[in-house]
Amino acid sequence: MKEGSPNKIRELNDSIVYNIGKVYVFLNQYLSDIYREFSLNPAKFNLLMVIKHVGAEEGISQNNLKEQLCVSAANITKLIDGLQDKGLIIRIASKTDRRVNLIKITENGQKLIEAVWPRHVGALNALLKDYNYDDRCSFNHYISKFIDEMRLITGNHE
Repeated sequence: MKEGSPNKIRELNDSIVYNIGKVYVFLNQYLSDIYREFSLNPAKFNLLMVIKHVGAEEGISQNNLKEQLCVSAANITKLIDGLQDKGLIIRIASKTDRRVNLIKITENGQKLIEAVWPRHVGALNALLKDYNYDDRCSFNHYISKFIDEMRLITGNHE
């Protein structure tokens, strides 16, 4: 493994941090254009995906959603209210804890995700079109490693 001088490492780290920021901004803009066609934004899309996949049949608590998405209680409430007003999700009282509402996706929410998903995947696959198999394996390895490190640092192990 090649080691660089402290200055070279600092420059490389700065470049990586800058590029992560650029990827975040670019993906947010790129995917927002798709979501907008369905009256969604990235936060609403992510919320629906977590409710669908993590909540599954039994639903997911508002607090768990807040932790999954790393947002404040106020933000999660606002997002949930908006999606509930559109008939995409419902709140159901927990059978085990009266203080907890479980959030479930509705049939309309499910249909919306099914309509958005092919466009979402297609847009992301388009970004990978020039990567060969080995490049994709390397990319997946390093991004997975980065996500694992983020989970350790943030304590979010979901």
